Amino acid sequence: MAKKKIGIYTSLESTSNNKVEDLYLIVDKESIVFSVKNKIKNEFVAFEHFENSADNTGWHQLVAYLQNNSKLIQGIYGNVYFVWNSARFILTKKMAHEDNLMYQQELSFVHGTNNEEELYITPYDDQFVILFSVPDALSTLLSRSFPTGKWHHFAEYVLATEADNDALVYVFENNYCLRLIKDGRTQLIKYFAIEGNDQNCYNIMNACTNTSIDLNNTHLKVWGTNIQQQEFINTIAPYFNSLAIIDAPDNGVGASLNSSYPNHIYSTYFIF
Repeated sequence: MAKKKIGIYTSLESTSNNKVEDLYLIVDKESIVFSVKNKIKNEFVAFEHFENSADNTGWHQLVAYLQNNSKLIQGIYGNVYFVWNSARFILTKKMAHEDNLMYQQELSFVHGTNNEEELYITPYDDQFVILFSVPDALSTLLSRSFPTGKWHHFAEYVLATEADNDALVYVFENNYCLRLIKDGRTQLIKYFAIEGNDQNCYNIMNACTNTSIDLNNTHLKVWGTNIQQQEFINTIAPYFNSLAIIDAPDNGVGASLNSSYPNHIYSTYFIF
C-alpha cells in the first residue's frame, strides 16, 4: 500500500484573505511530494513525501491515501503548482505560429505516442518551449483536490537555474536529470535512469563528449545525493573542474531535513 515517508511542518500562515504560501506538488510515477513555500519569508515551511508501494499501479490508491494522511492537502494556498517530474518532455524551438498538433507529433516522435495524456506547452524564452504531457487520470485526480492547480514540468525549474559552464545533476530515487551548460547556453537537458555505476558514468561523460563540454572548465553541481551512496558521483567528479553538493536551504524546514535526513534525496524538491 501507499505510505508516508516523511512529514515536517511549521505553523502555516495563509488565510483566505492573506494567502502567503504556495504549494508545489511534485509528482512522478512512484511518489508525490508536498513542498510549501512562504512567499513573504522566501522559505519552505512544510514538506511531505508519499510513495506508492511496488505492487500498486496507477495513482488512485496513492491519491486516496493522501486524503487521509496528508496534513497539507486541505491547506490554504495562494498558488498550487503541479510539477510533473518525468522524462517525457523535450526542449524544442518555438514555432512562429503555434501548432499543437505539430508539437504533439514532435513529442511523440521522441517519446512515443500516448493518447491518454494531455499536451502542455511552456515558454522557455523567445526561441524555445518546453513540451510535456501529463496522464489524464493523474490530472483528473489531482484537480479534484486542487481545482486551481496548474501544470508545470520539473525541467522548467532546472532551466531557470543560472549557470555559466556547469553540469547540473538532480538526483531522484530512480533517475536523475542532467543539464549541461556552456558559456551560459544550455547544450543538453535529459533524464537518465539510475543504473550501475559504470553505466551512470558513461551516460554523463558521453553526454559531455557529444555536446563538446570542456570538463576542465566545467563545474559539477549535484542536488539530492549522498555522495557516500552515489558511487557514480565520486567516480566522475575528478574529471570536472570542481564538485559542489547542494543541500536543501538551511532556513525553514530545510534545517530539519539537513540534520535529520542526510541520506535522503530531498534538496531537488527545494529549487522552486
